Amino acid sequence: MSRILSILILFLLVGCNTESDYEASRRVVKIKVENAREIELSELYERVEYVFLKNSDQFPLVRPYKFKIKDNLLGIEDKGSEQYVFFDLQGNPLFKIAGSIGEGPGEFKRTEDFQISDDGIVIKDPMLSKYLFFDKHGNYIREEKSKVRTSYFFRNSETEIHYSKNIREHGDYEFYRIEDDKIVNLIPSVSSVKDVVYSSKDSFILDDDQNDLIFQIPYSNKVAFFGLDGVLKYVLEIDFEEKFLSEEMQAVLEPGELNDMVMKENLVTGIGSFFPIGEGYVLTFGSGFRYSHQVFISRNFEVKSHVKAITNDIDRMPIRTVPWFFHEDRLGFFIPSSEFLADYLERFEIGTQADGKSNLHKFVEQYQNELGGDSYVLTFLKVRESSFAE
Repeated sequence: MSRILSILILFLLVGCNTESDYEASRRVVKIKVENAREIELSELYERVEYVFLKNSDQFPLVRPYKFKIKDNLLGIEDKGSEQYVFFDLQGNPLFKIAGSIGEGPGEFKRTEDFQISDDGIVIKDPMLSKYLFFDKHGNYIREEKSKVRTSYFFRNSETEIHYSKNIREHGDYEFYRIEDDKIVNLIPSVSSVKDVVYSSKDSFILDDDQNDLIFQIPYSNKVAFFGLDGVLKYVLEIDFEEKFLSEEMQAVLEPGELNDMVMKENLVTGIGSFFPIGEGYVLTFGSGFRYSHQVFISRNFEVKSHVKAITNDIDRMPIRTVPWFFHEDRLGFFIPSSEFLADYLERFEIGTQADGKSNLHKFVEQYQNELGGDSYVLTFLKVRESSFAE
């Protein structure tokens, strides 16, 4: 997939189109890539918890991609099998909702996006252009047509909003909002790249504390904030200064040239994640294809910590995967369980005495006979409240 996205400037308040409106709706956080510190994990995190996704022939995961958590329900979009698999937060499989070859009620062909809410689960199929509604136990309730075929979505009782994935089936726009059964309040795009599908592992994120909908625009340095009514509030721009490789420059470079430039000059080509966690936000990005950065940002968008090369002084396990999801005040990672077990056995013997700030040794002792199989381990890092202190 191309790493080119000229979708900005996403600068309009809904219904407005002047430069002054863009300036009023735009917020900026400045990041100096070279200022990242090397730290020990305990400086920003207070505890590490591991969860084993108990696998079976009935609940295989081929290519897990999108993770969403609501209360004690974890949903995983499995791109490899066109299915959604659901676990509790202890790793116990609960149910799955799988695609099929049919087009009848409750059936879908292609995974696109899903949402877990207080009311249940909503799944979107772009091939059949429909939503499917299930309760929180996976029981089918109903379905309805979607006016936007290919998109990520969020919907509640007030609004329905879509990100176009750079497929402009309703015009040259990034986001669509549905009101009174019509597509309205579209946000224009100035992207020069057409019909290249952009994917997002996060889709729309609901920040309950701030009543915000957050969407980190793929392959860019921008994050859009919407109200729960679907109206654009502002666009947050992460200013990496000279270390950010512009969309225009990416567009004219050959893949080899692009990779060489990013590596040689330690450049940033986009944001990895932007999560509301605890009392602030955690921004992640890569630089030079070598370093994984974490930036802790307060609610008023002040940088509190900017780190890379984190040494795990809590339980000594390597942190060699990028953050992939979050839950409340915890940042989440996942790794194949066999790789996790190999990492463990390089450092410890099974039966090593447990430590109070991590469940590592007790966890491995409990699942030692299953970790070598074909499943996954989730890692949760609990953020210290002081990490966002003013």
